[in-house]
Amino acid sequence: MLSLLFALAPALLQDRAAVPDGARLAEGGTCYTLSMTRGEVTRPIGVTWQSVARTLRDGRPVLEIVVHQSVNGGAFDMRDEFVLDAATLRPISLTNRRKGEVHVRAAYGADRITGERTGEDGAVTPIDVPLEGPVWEGNLFGLTFAALPLAEGAEFSLPYWQYDKGFGRFSVRVTGSETVETPSGAVEAWVVEAAPGADAPLRYLIGKADHRELSYRAAQGAQTLGGDCSALEAAQ
Repeated sequence: MLSLLFALAPALLQDRAAVPDGARLAEGGTCYTLSMTRGEVTRPIGVTWQSVARTLRDGRPVLEIVVHQSVNGGAFDMRDEFVLDAATLRPISLTNRRKGEVHVRAAYGADRITGERTGEDGAVTPIDVPLEGPVWEGNLFGLTFAALPLAEGAEFSLPYWQYDKGFGRFSVRVTGSETVETPSGAVEAWVVEAAPGADAPLRYLIGKADHRELSYRAAQGAQTLGGDCSALEAAQ
């Protein structure tokens, strides 16, 4: 048994050191339904619109990703606009909006993160955080995990920065496979457990063929394919 573990160690370490590859992500938009679970009852509470587009910024290939959530008829409305390096998904900028108003602007440089954050009272606090190495965007979960080289038994550890939590690490592991019924038919998916820091892990289903984010589930609820995102899509 020990000899087997030693033989596997280099491969496991290589998996943990792997970084996301933006080439794995497909362009396009996807609508998801958000649901909440209380006791034995699960009910829909809103939708998420997520889009991926490839373009150039100052001659640099980038991914522009929008994740827009609306809950309880817009009572909660949050939109994240990410600009990421097209190859590695390393963040270049983030704009976070709450009910249409800018809440956070962050720019990721080579050695620091700068920007500003606006509080509920309207007070603006500058962001100036030094970096000691590469980080990924702590507000972008599913697509970050989908861009990893997922395989049976693979494990990854990815550093992030998030404007509320600061620095942390995503712990990601592939725990198995599952056949998922989608609006376009059955899809073979990886079962991925991912935890931001010490938080309880989320359970993601990621398409094997196209690395599409199909769903996630947590103790308090879930996000699944489908729903009416026409209003959020029009706001693109």
